[in-house]
Amino acid sequence: MLIQKKLPIMAACLALVIMLSATLTVFAATGNPTTPATAREISLDEAVKLALTNNPTGKIAVFDYEAAKGALTAARSYRWPTISASHRDTQSWAGTEANQRGLRDPNFIAEQYSNSATVNWTLWSGNKIESQVSQVKLGLDSNEWGIAKARQQLKYDATDAYFKFMAARDSVKLNLESVERLERYLNDVKLQFEVGVVAKVDVLRSEVELAKAKQSLIEAQNSYDLTMANLNNIVGLPLTTELTVRGDLSHEKYEQELAACVDAALRQRPEIIQFTKAAQSAKEGVTIAKSGYLPTVSAVYNSGWSDDRFAGGSNHNWSVYLLTSWTFMDSGLTAGKVKQAAEGYNKSLEQLKQTVDGVRLDVRGTYLTLKSAEQSIATSSAAVGLAEEDYKIKVIRYQAGVGTNLDVLDAQLALTTAKNNYLRAMYEYNNYRAKLDKAMGVPVN
Repeated sequence: MLIQKKLPIMAACLALVIMLSATLTVFAATGNPTTPATAREISLDEAVKLALTNNPTGKIAVFDYEAAKGALTAARSYRWPTISASHRDTQSWAGTEANQRGLRDPNFIAEQYSNSATVNWTLWSGNKIESQVSQVKLGLDSNEWGIAKARQQLKYDATDAYFKFMAARDSVKLNLESVERLERYLNDVKLQFEVGVVAKVDVLRSEVELAKAKQSLIEAQNSYDLTMANLNNIVGLPLTTELTVRGDLSHEKYEQELAACVDAALRQRPEIIQFTKAAQSAKEGVTIAKSGYLPTVSAVYNSGWSDDRFAGGSNHNWSVYLLTSWTFMDSGLTAGKVKQAAEGYNKSLEQLKQTVDGVRLDVRGTYLTLKSAEQSIATSSAAVGLAEEDYKIKVIRYQAGVGTNLDVLDAQLALTTAKNNYLRAMYEYNNYRAKLDKAMGVPVN
């Protein structure tokens, strides 16, 4: 009965050992966790280029821009005359009595065929048409900056995903080191236990720490797989594509001052330019609304032909006239539209101010976080060296019988934590370096 209860536990332990052995074998063979030898190697520049080419976000921005071109063509059409033509076939019966009085067959049906052509040209609309064209033109300019904004976002997303993938790879390496270090230590503890130097509790505690390290390794491996899938998604590759990257996260001191970064952002950020265009468009909206107070002048030319025989090409007539329409009272309709447009313009000015303030805050926050990560790299790097030395000393003291097992395990945990802190600082520095470029609106070629 006792053996049956222990079977599930033994099976789980065996599965864990097999999984760890497979991970160690693949990693040793390729230099990357669970990455086969046929994996596609990708560089940062290539990842960005693929994202700009394949990701739907950039394509959607281009489609919006092309649609805005069509809207501008439609708006400009109102500046020019329109020509329309019509043909009408008519059959009419006056009735029995009317036809008899007219000395016609009581069942006589009259036929009439007519044609007409009309040219209509709005000469003046109270500046309504001109302002509508200006609005659409501003919208087209805004969509063009929308493409730039989408490309900047794609570059950042691809860069961030790439660095996350590198960090996840390095995290697997660190967890592997931790497992191997604990396995070596556990073997030493078992040898000392066999000769009666240490107690059984030291072996048990070391085994528990090793099991925890193996669990952390599994979680790190899963994170590695997820970041690989995320990178594939952003660059437009199949999610099952196996990727590998070379090199390590690097650090190069950022020299540019905060004030220069803010100035660059105020000149380059697409959002500021887009909201500036939106404010200008809202101002044109006020002009459009006020056109309701003014007359509209149009020139009209009509030409017609009519006959009782198809296709009605005889009896030509024509007329030319100037049509002026002016609404003197609309029960507050125009006044309401003007009020609505004016408040929309005021709103757009506040949105522009809010956007500028937000850009300043974004650049400042990103810059300060970048500098903080830069300082963390130095401190965490020093901490790694100290933690390694401390771990070696604790192991030697334990082997000499003047230290405790708990001291060694605490030192092991401190070493793993220090290395993870260094890795996190390196990732954050590279991430915020890329994020600062996006916050500054650095153009993407």
